[in-house]
This record gives sequence, C-alpha cells and structure tokens, in this order.
Amino acid sequence: MNSEGANKAERAQIDGVIKLILAILLMVMPFYFQNPISFALLGFYIILATGVLRVNLRTLMLSGASFAIIVLVPYLFGLLMNALFYYFFKNPLFAYQGSNAIFLRLFKLFVIWYVSILYFHTTPMKTFIGMLDRFFYPLKKLGLPTSDYLKVIMCIVVQLKETGSEVKKSLGEKMRAVVGEEKRKFKINVKGISQIIVTLIVDSFEKIDKIQEYVEKVRPEDLYGYHFKFTWKDGVAILSFMSVADLIWIAEKGML
Repeated sequence: MNSEGANKAERAQIDGVIKLILAILLMVMPFYFQNPISFALLGFYIILATGVLRVNLRTLMLSGASFAIIVLVPYLFGLLMNALFYYFFKNPLFAYQGSNAIFLRLFKLFVIWYVSILYFHTTPMKTFIGMLDRFFYPLKKLGLPTSDYLKVIMCIVVQLKETGSEVKKSLGEKMRAVVGEEKRKFKINVKGISQIIVTLIVDSFEKIDKIQEYVEKVRPEDLYGYHFKFTWKDGVAILSFMSVADLIWIAEKGML
C-alpha cells in the first residue's frame, strides 16, 4: 500500500484515543452489572462492533484459542484444585461458588481479553506507539529517553514485518528438504533439523545488526506519530456507545 492509500486508511479509522477510552469503558462495565440483560446487551454490542470493525474470522479464532489456553484452562484447573481442597479439608474458603458466579467471572475476563484484541487488531502500531509517546511526554521533560525506547520497539516491529514472510518461506523450503521424499516423509533428519536451528540463530544475530543500524539511521517521527482527529465515525462510535450504555442503565434500574 502506498503512502497515500495508507493515509486514507488511517483517516477512515476511529481516533486511537477515543477508541481506547471506549475500550476501557467496555472492559470495566461488566464488573458493575447486576441484571443478566445487561450482559446480553453488552455482548450484542461487542459482536456488532466486531462486524463494523471488520475483524476477520482467523483473528477471532486465534483470539478464542489463546484465551482458552492462557485463561480458561488455568482457571478450570484452579477450580479443580479448589474442589479437591474442599473435598479433603472441608474448608468453607474452598466451597463451590455456583455455576452462575463462575460463568459471570469468565465472561468478564473474556470481555477484557476480547476487547483488547479488537483494539490492537484495529489500531495501527505506529498510532499506538505515537499515543504512548504523547503519554510519556512528562517523562521526556524530565530527561528520560522514552522516545529512544519507543523507536527501538517500532524498529523491531517494522523489521519483523518485513522479514517474517521471507523467514517463513525459507524455513518451509528447508523443512521440506529435511523431510525428504514421500516414502521417507515421516523420517525426520535430526542433523538437518539441527542445521536449520543453527541457521535460524545465525540469521537472528544478523537481524539484530540490521535493526541496530536501522535504529541509528531512522528518526522517531518517520516511524510513529499520533495526531488527534475527530471524524463522523468517531461521533457514531460515541453515540452508539452512549445508546447501549443508556439501555444498560435502564436494564439495571429494572425498567427494561
């Protein structure tokens, strides 16, 4: 995508700060809900936001899988250990809290996880780093080199994006060479795999040198930046959030 197309794409997006504020509010709201209808309204709004933001199915599937591995499995394991402690020691601290409480707790955790995924998958990295640069402005005034740290992070991201497909293609070719012919496709050549690992390590050191050279040459303003802009999409996003917040407030008051 050329620079003109990238600028048009950025202008078509919701402002990063406005989106961040709405995301934080969405993540905090479930902790104050009492009415089950409120959870249903919030869930419908998040699903609607997913469609509007055009998050692809693969991202959603990866998000769900990562949530299951990082959050759900450890949480269920904790529940199992809690049940075992209660069975053996009869301590009321380990008493079963009920399926509703467990479901609501998992739903709140999922909302935090899912909304954060939506935010970071629909916000350009250079915009997010630019927002951090503005946020750390008082630290810069105190003499801390925050811009240098952010520049290093952005350089690493840029270099990984540029070399990611190349490394994937090279690794695929090397693995196919190691696997061999169809009759021996399940006989993995250990020596060949060790050579691939060594090659990847050497390439990683070369990439570190390239990143260091890139950091020394590039300027922070060439990598990231943030400028507040309010468009009609920002207005629609705020109005839609206020509408669902009003409906939830009505539901919490028992008038829905």
